[in-house]
Amino acid sequence: MTRTFLFTAACLALTLGCTPPPSAELTEDDRDAIRDYFDEVARNLSPEDNEAWANGFTEDGLFMVPNQPTIRGREALHAWGEATGETGSGVVLAASFSDIEIHGSGDWAWVTVIQVLTLEGVEGPLLGDQLLVLERQADGTWLITAAAHVSPDLPPPGN
Repeated sequence: MTRTFLFTAACLALTLGCTPPPSAELTEDDRDAIRDYFDEVARNLSPEDNEAWANGFTEDGLFMVPNQPTIRGREALHAWGEATGETGSGVVLAASFSDIEIHGSGDWAWVTVIQVLTLEGVEGPLLGDQLLVLERQADGTWLITAAAHVSPDLPPPGN
């Protein structure tokens, strides 16, 4: 009985000792930094220079745009942003973001947001939803990493 108890206690101690501590919830500073990220995108988005926007992604970040292949990596994101008029995507003249909902823990956050875009040659604003996964970097900044998915609020084709 004593051997079984000691063995069980040792296994339990070893298991608990090897279990990582629970991830900390995001702080209000984390949430503010992520909200600031969207403000910065809205301020810096420009048809002449998409570098600031592309730099909001990790080196291997993904961007999923409707009716186009997934764009992989910061360099490809920058090139895509510079050629949006040629790729079939409208050139974004202005953007704003609202209803930003931030969830996550530790170094990961997932965010839903409503976007309003003004596109060159398109009458009226284009509304859409985004789902983004961000990762805290070593310097404390938050960048889009795993994916950014955009879903426009448009009726299906043919309607």
